[in-house]
Amino acid sequence: MASVESTITEEFLTCSICFEIFKDPKTLPCLHSFCIDCIDNLTNKGQTDAHPCPICREKFLISKNGAKDLKTNFCLKNLIEFVTSTKEVKKPCSFCSLKGETIDATSRCLTCNDLLCPECAEHRHRSTTLTLHHQVVSLAEVNAGKYHDEIRSKQQIPCSEHKGEDLKFFCETCDATVCRDCIVLSHQNHKCVTPSDARKLMEKNLKSLLGSLDQKLETLKNAKENVVSSLKKLEVGEKDVKKTLEKEMNGILKNVMESKIKAEEEFDQFVKSKQDALEKEEKTIQGEKKLLEETLFFSNNILQCGSDIEILSMKTDIKQRLSKLQSSNSTDIFCDQQVDLPAIQFCNKERCFELVSKVNENKLNEQREPENPVVPKESKSKESATEKVKDVTKIVQGEKFSAKDEHEPKMPNYTSVAWVDEDTIAVVDQKNQKLKRISSKGNVETVAVAECILVSSFKNGLACKTAGKVMHVFNNSLQLKKTISGVSTLLTSSLESNEVCWISGLKKICVLQNTTIKEIDIHDQHTTSNLSDPRYGHVLQNGMFAVSDWDKDCIFLIRRSGYIGSRKYCRSDSSPGSISSDSELNVYVCNYESSIVEVFELTGKTIRIINICTIAKNPKSISINKNGQALVANGKSFTLIN
Repeated sequence: MASVESTITEEFLTCSICFEIFKDPKTLPCLHSFCIDCIDNLTNKGQTDAHPCPICREKFLISKNGAKDLKTNFCLKNLIEFVTSTKEVKKPCSFCSLKGETIDATSRCLTCNDLLCPECAEHRHRSTTLTLHHQVVSLAEVNAGKYHDEIRSKQQIPCSEHKGEDLKFFCETCDATVCRDCIVLSHQNHKCVTPSDARKLMEKNLKSLLGSLDQKLETLKNAKENVVSSLKKLEVGEKDVKKTLEKEMNGILKNVMESKIKAEEEFDQFVKSKQDALEKEEKTIQGEKKLLEETLFFSNNILQCGSDIEILSMKTDIKQRLSKLQSSNSTDIFCDQQVDLPAIQFCNKERCFELVSKVNENKLNEQREPENPVVPKESKSKESATEKVKDVTKIVQGEKFSAKDEHEPKMPNYTSVAWVDEDTIAVVDQKNQKLKRISSKGNVETVAVAECILVSSFKNGLACKTAGKVMHVFNNSLQLKKTISGVSTLLTSSLESNEVCWISGLKKICVLQNTTIKEIDIHDQHTTSNLSDPRYGHVLQNGMFAVSDWDKDCIFLIRRSGYIGSRKYCRSDSSPGSISSDSELNVYVCNYESSIVEVFELTGKTIRIINICTIAKNPKSISINKNGQALVANGKSFTLIN
């Protein structure tokens, strides 16, 4: 047993609830000890629910009798008694107290633990055969610590079963401490050993457990150090990132403000030049107007007031003057003057304001278009204001077609088109709420789909999305096989694909293969800016996704893992529309306002810009097959283009 003075502290003997020295300490299963009254007050004596330990919060159960049935911590109890008994305070003689006398004790019997006055220590305590050989020492020596270890070693734990008996043995069979009566009455033929022998065996077993706990404690210390280090790095990193963000933001704001000032100056110059030109023209008009008014006034007065001879004498002069004014080219100034103010718009890519006028737009497009832009031959032919549309009898390249049934009440509005195979296409008629599959020979199969707007073909059938964000999946016989809600954007795919893909919300791409749906999270490690208004999408043959976003005005190129690889900002000022791709993984994007199709590589490099204004003005949907043929729908009709 270690020296008491070197190990015991006041904190060890203090209850963590009342912050006083323990009074009848009770120990919980988690090995934390508290006063019996503190536990009863904490658990509202009488309740049997589980309660948390005030220190570690581990739950423990308590009986209806309260803390009384919990195990008493005799180690703490004896230590407290020991500390109390060795304090330098006046204590009454134990023997004299029995006679009602109060005499200060000066000695202590180490054998029976009695406190003795000088008389009892010298005579009375040594006058019986039972106490004759007891070891009596002075309290001064006890208080000085001379006999602390000896006093501590003689402290015992009373047996709860047999009054007057102390626990002096350990029953290995029952794994319990016992007294002499216990051995005779209830532990017969059990293996009972002395406490010292039992302690040696226990310490041997506990040391291995304590060793593993020491290793675990060391691991936790290292883990805590790592966490603290990570927190510091996070704090420093947070400050650095915010500092960089603030710096970047200030730079952006500075550029935006400078570009705003520059755009305002350019706009003011434009307005000033227009004002000067119009004011100059106004003066010219006013001068011409005044000249005409004076000539007319003079001529009319001569005709009204002059005599015949007077009028005829001036005939030649008046006629020459009127003829000269009549033949003057000054009437050109009376043409309607169009004032087209330039727009000031914000360029997301350059992060600045820029002035955009019709002239500048044309020049910008001339600069941006490749040297040899691809323009279909049909675009060179002149077309009348009324578009000529044929009914489907046979799909021929370059001609416009309609699949209107004579019984359909409304003129069709073809919002989406897709290749089914090399000889078959699928179209959506939004006005008549029908999905149609059309062969190259003109055979039409129809299925009614309420609020249909988009169609995508895949190996096993067709998928059609409605305005209500519902997707219907049909097999090759146009039988409805599945209905899925919450579809933000349907992604068109190649003919060989056996998957149906769509965007759910703004952060997930869903893939349906047979009957299994797989979800792919859309993410970008460099920025929190993801999709915000996806309208059209397409699945390339290599599995990548291309999505046009009307809020960001760009095409998101998303890898199969969901990672946003890059963004393509289209050349036109309006938002990007329907998307398709060819076998070489070139991406085709329609532009409704400009009636063009921009083609670019996965690197973002624009290959060409195709003007389809005279073939399919205002394209709403495009689909490319493996032969490079394009189907374009523009509401009124659908067109096949190479």
